Amino acid sequence: MRTFFYLLFCCLVLSAGGQVPVTSFPSLSLHPNSRAMAMGDLGIASSVSTQSLLYNPASSAFGSYQHQLSVSYLPWLTAISKDTRILNAAYLYAVTEQSAMGVNLTYLDMGQIDLRDNTGATLASYRARDYHLGISYALQFASQHSLSITIKFLGQHNGIEKRFSFSGDIGYYGYGKLGSENRRILFGATLTNIGPKINLPVTVAVGIGYLQIYESGDQLTAGVDLSRLIKDDWKGMRISAGMEYGFAETFFLRGGLSLESAAKGDRKYFSFGAGYKGFVSDQSWGVDLFYLVPFAKGVGISPFQNAYGLSLLINIGSYQ
Repeated sequence: MRTFFYLLFCCLVLSAGGQVPVTSFPSLSLHPNSRAMAMGDLGIASSVSTQSLLYNPASSAFGSYQHQLSVSYLPWLTAISKDTRILNAAYLYAVTEQSAMGVNLTYLDMGQIDLRDNTGATLASYRARDYHLGISYALQFASQHSLSITIKFLGQHNGIEKRFSFSGDIGYYGYGKLGSENRRILFGATLTNIGPKINLPVTVAVGIGYLQIYESGDQLTAGVDLSRLIKDDWKGMRISAGMEYGFAETFFLRGGLSLESAAKGDRKYFSFGAGYKGFVSDQSWGVDLFYLVPFAKGVGISPFQNAYGLSLLINIGSYQ
C-alpha cells in the first residue's frame, strides 16, 4: 500500500505544467560525479556514498561508513574552450547509524571571457564563475525509509557584479526487499532548488532502481530517473537510465543513457565508465572514471562533446 501511494504521488507531481525558467545559477543543474555520469546522470534512487549529496541526500541515512569524502573534476565545453571546468568536493558524516550530515561544494569555472567592440578591440577581460555550497541532513523515519533536507548558499561572479542567494531541497528514499536482503527495489523522490523568485531551476525528480548482491560478492545495480522543471511542460521531461556491475566489490563497469527534448536542453548521450575500490582494514578508497558520447543533432557544438571526468573517494570507519 505504501508503494501505491508513493507512485500516485510521483504521477501527481510530474503532471504539473508551465513554462521553462532559465536559471541564474547554472551550477545547480550540474552533477559532477563520475559514477553517476557513467550511468546516464542517474542517482535519485541509486546513489551511494557522497554521490547522494548531489542527487538525493536522503539515501545517505543508510551509509555504511562514518566518514566519506570525495573530490571530482570534469572539464566542460571542451569543444569551444580549454579553460572551463567543474569541481566538486563532498563530505559525509554518519551522526548515528540512522542519520547523516553532509557538506557539498560545486564550483563551475566558466573560463576567461573577453568583451570586445565592433572593431575587435578588447574592452574588458574577466573570469566568470558560479558555485554553491550545500549542507544536508538525512534521517531514517522507519527501518527502510528516510527523509532529507538541504540548504544551499549560492554565489556568482560574472565580471560586472557579484550575486548571492540561497535555495533548499527535500528528498525521500526507501527500499523494499524482494525475497531476501540481497535483492531490493529502490525508490527515491526529490524537490530541489526551492527559493526566491530569481529563475532558479526548481526541479522535481523520481527514481526507481534494482539492487542484487550475488553469493560470489558480485553486485548489480540498475535504475531509471525521471526529472522535469516544476514550471515545464511534458516536453521538458528528462530520462536518465543506467546500470552498474561490480566484481567482488572491487572492479566496476558502468553504462547509461540520457534523453531530453532538443527544445529543453538536448542532453542526449550515451555514457560509459569504470571504477576501482581498494580496502585497507576498515577503510576503503576508490577512483571512478566516465566518458560521454553525445548523439543530439547539435553534436558538433554539444557541451557534452568528448566530456569525461574523474572522482576520487575515501571511506573511513566501516559499520559492517
